[in-house]
Amino acid sequence: MVEPNQLGDKAYIRNQMTIKRNSLSSEQRKLWSEAACAKAEKLLESRNADAFMVYVAFRSELDLSRLIEWGWRTGRDVLAPRCLAADRSMTLHYLRSWDDLMPGAYGIMEPNPDKTPRLDDYAPSVVFVPGIAFNEHGGRLGYGGGYYDRFAETYQGKSGKAANTLWIGMSFEDQLTAEIPHERHDLKMDGLITERGIYLL
Repeated sequence: MVEPNQLGDKAYIRNQMTIKRNSLSSEQRKLWSEAACAKAEKLLESRNADAFMVYVAFRSELDLSRLIEWGWRTGRDVLAPRCLAADRSMTLHYLRSWDDLMPGAYGIMEPNPDKTPRLDDYAPSVVFVPGIAFNEHGGRLGYGGGYYDRFAETYQGKSGKAANTLWIGMSFEDQLTAEIPHERHDLKMDGLITERGIYLL
């Protein structure tokens, strides 16, 4: 738990929550990731979602591999972002197999644009979002680059369908904290999924 007198300091929270997440064993992360993915699958089924956006896990993040492969097996459109470090923006691409990925910005695996061209004006039913910390009121603390904040702003401005898209944080229960500093540009989640449950706002 983050100390109350440090709750307004994003850098402090990022550091503490990263240490906490990194302290989980690889086996624990695997088990909890699979449990969270199973809940995400149920959410997608309940909304009859035929397309959803994922992230490719990096370091100790909650791993969406099970969810991605489930999407492929069930014939859904699985989409993933590519980060453009020059202007800290993201583009959206189909992810149809693990072979579509290549090392990208910051060493994170992301879609190879030569294999899967960027998509414009595409509105997935659900966007699953990574982060360092979350709260049950839709607050999210990312990595400080603002990629998802910019993507959401651009994406929601382009597509009229985006109003119906759910933005869902994916995290371990250990990443929840009571308070997260919120600025006007910060993307707010519509819900959160952990290994223990689905929290919709």
